[in-house]
Amino acid sequence: MEMLREKIDALLRQGADRAQVELYHWELHRCRNYARLVVYIDHPRGVTVDDCARASRAMEALLDQADPLSSSYLLEVSSPGVERWLWERWHYERVLGKLVRVQVAPGEGEVARTRYQGRLVQLVDDAITLDLGQERVDVPLSRVVQAQVVYEGEGR
Repeated sequence: MEMLREKIDALLRQGADRAQVELYHWELHRCRNYARLVVYIDHPRGVTVDDCARASRAMEALLDQADPLSSSYLLEVSSPGVERWLWERWHYERVLGKLVRVQVAPGEGEVARTRYQGRLVQLVDDAITLDLGQERVDVPLSRVVQAQVVYEGEGR
């Protein structure tokens, strides 16, 4: 399975490069008779519908040619959006200073909070620091279950 993920990742990155966008994240979901490949792309100026269409065509051509999936597939290409999920370390780097919602796995023997919403103020080594207003909390990335940017509206 890991080799399949590496092959798909390489093809999607190549397609994103051809479409002049950035591969932000992708997920492969197995359905009954087909696979669903969900791809998120990004660009410093934002992502347009034309960007998604161009990336979809480029990625689909490469996937069809290499045929890494044994079943038929549905390819969905979109922007990660303003309330984007954070999966990789570099995703956190890009949203420093923004308001985020984080769900954390509790530590062994620990009875602590597992949900936080605060401003992401620091990323050092493999831990993030959230400013919760009255306090700051450090969270190791290895304990983050889910993290997402919170939309604050224009001018904030």
